Amino acid sequence: MERYNVELLPAAYSDLEEIFDYIMAENPQAADVILESMMQSLHRLENYPHSGAPLFDRSLKKFNFRMVIVDPYIAFYRIIDSKVIVYRILHSARNYSHLLKDSQL
Repeated sequence: MERYNVELLPAAYSDLEEIFDYIMAENPQAADVILESMMQSLHRLENYPHSGAPLFDRSLKKFNFRMVIVDPYIAFYRIIDSKVIVYRILHSARNYSHLLKDSQL
């Protein structure tokens, strides 16, 4: 089985830091749990890159984005060659369509 490299773009790293810092201020244990859950989900993409659901947003469909949900957050990624490139990690209540369009596509 081919193993894919999972690469987080700077915006995704920044998103993770913001999420962790925000939760850490209120509940350090919950911050550790959500960070660990997110990292496990992203690590799983090394072996199963197509396990995330495709996006059906009309304006983003042409970019072949997929998503992994770690409730209440969503990691948005694309598979390019043998890489899984994570663009953003956002709260599910945010306008992800607009934010992904502004990401480096």
